[in-house]
Amino acid sequence: MNANKTKVMTNSAQRPVKVFGQQIDYIQEYVYLGKQVSFNKNSNKEKVNRRINSTWKKYWVHGNILKGEYHLKLKKIVMDTCIVPSLTYGSQTWRFTNKIKSKIKTYQRSMERSMLRIRKIQKIRSEDIRRKSRLTDALEQALRLKWKWAGHLSRYTDKRWSLQTTKWVGPAGKRSKGRPLKRWADDIKELAGKDWLTLSQNRNKWKKLEEAFTRKGFV
Repeated sequence: MNANKTKVMTNSAQRPVKVFGQQIDYIQEYVYLGKQVSFNKNSNKEKVNRRINSTWKKYWVHGNILKGEYHLKLKKIVMDTCIVPSLTYGSQTWRFTNKIKSKIKTYQRSMERSMLRIRKIQKIRSEDIRRKSRLTDALEQALRLKWKWAGHLSRYTDKRWSLQTTKWVGPAGKRSKGRPLKRWADDIKELAGKDWLTLSQNRNKWKKLEEAFTRKGFV
């Protein structure tokens, strides 16, 4: 165990933690396996922003191809195999608010325009840009990944923490004033109902609902 690389996060009182006599620092957020972990109420937004920034960096790593004089088919392959997976990485855990959905679509469209050398001032419709690029839709792919993960998660037969936290209904008592934050399973419940954990046991029914869930992402 490397005490210099080890950090502590908590959503309760901070108490001194030492490893081999060395004080371990408390932090508010941490990046683990490319994913940001945080107790911040804006952590969902921060996760998506981080993925967008990382994806732009990856876009420019391949800029010699995406901005070069190469056939559009080659550019599509690079975008679908390198850029879209980067943008949707970890999307299984996202809460898809309308703002998040809109942001994903906006930034993918910006990359498409850059690849096709189309300027905003030309006022070319988004549908025409997609018709020309024929790229995999990042938002649709992100929602599909979440739907598949939800089905996989619900079929666990043991008591692993990921399933237990999904079933958790929250602490007892009155909640604070104001509109509650959108929860991870809310968009799934909107389509599959409150008993989605039971419905998902039927793989065929769950598969049929997948397309409807991904199409809900278009805002």
